[in-house]
Amino acid sequence: MRADALPALPASTGLSRLLLWSAYAGVWIVVGLFLAVAELQHYLRLGGAHPWEPFLWELSSTLTSAGLVLLVFRWHRHLFERDRALVERVGGHVLGLLLYVLLHSAGMYAVRFVIYAVAGVAYEPGSVARVLTYEAAKDTVSYLLVVLVCHGVLLFLREQQRRRDWQRLNDELTQARLARLTEQIQPHFLFNTLNLVSSVMYEDVERADRILAELGELLRRSLEAGRATTHSVAAELQLVEPFLSIMRQRFGDRLTVDIAASDEARRCEIPSLLLIAPLENAIKHGVARHTGPTRVSVSAAVEGTALELAVTDSAALLERDARPGAIGLANTRERLAALYGDAASVTLAGEEGSTVLRIRLPARP
Repeated sequence: MRADALPALPASTGLSRLLLWSAYAGVWIVVGLFLAVAELQHYLRLGGAHPWEPFLWELSSTLTSAGLVLLVFRWHRHLFERDRALVERVGGHVLGLLLYVLLHSAGMYAVRFVIYAVAGVAYEPGSVARVLTYEAAKDTVSYLLVVLVCHGVLLFLREQQRRRDWQRLNDELTQARLARLTEQIQPHFLFNTLNLVSSVMYEDVERADRILAELGELLRRSLEAGRATTHSVAAELQLVEPFLSIMRQRFGDRLTVDIAASDEARRCEIPSLLLIAPLENAIKHGVARHTGPTRVSVSAAVEGTALELAVTDSAALLERDARPGAIGLANTRERLAALYGDAASVTLAGEEGSTVLRIRLPARP
């Protein structure tokens, strides 16, 4: 859609369309009745014998206008939906004004002649030239006001369409960006996991077989998770179980894993594969580089309107966050920024002899 193109009217259901048309007709009827009541007072002061006449005059005029306004709207939209010269647009509206005067006069006087004939009352509006001259002055003002209102409506619809297009493009860009980051994460942890399998397969074949079985489960779950941008904390914890099982088989008694998540936190929504990179960093740069036993803990809790996830390891090796090529934590921050903006944060700090990575994001069930 071109930036200067005027949008189509929003689609509506059958019921909403009926309500819209009813409201449109109701507004015009109310306007006609209001004008008729005002005219009735003047009519009675002049000694009019048929109090219904002012209602006939005003309602025949307003209801005819109600139908013509829709045509004027379409005509104005036709003139402005393409790059037309100003002269062409003005000329188009001059023609529209002439047709409006002729159709409005013909429509309302036809209704009046019919009603007067049914009522058996004589009706002499005057010559055609006199009628057209009288009506043209009023219809010119009416036509200009209608065009101004129509142009305002079209500008409003154009702005709404631009906002919808911008939001759609922004959503598509965000989804593409998240998909790219997820694709970076998956090869990253899979490559490191395969290296771990390779390091034990010649030492203990049965153990390597178990690791490969866990790796197959990890691949299956990661592929399922990769199809969605987000899922629940419970689903994320299920996803990391085979990864942690592989790590426990790799490091044996050197690695102890604890997982603690409240029921409320388990129901919250988080980006898919969010915990893989923090856990991998904790194990690779904590357990693998520490000769003694290391405890890795994963916790999830809701604090007010925020969900806090924490990955803790007992090896205080903070330099991993600043090391060259640390794409895991960089991707975590970028994904959270794309989804939540400033409402999410990632911090890495030493706390009581342990390294703690905290992720805070809005708690959304």
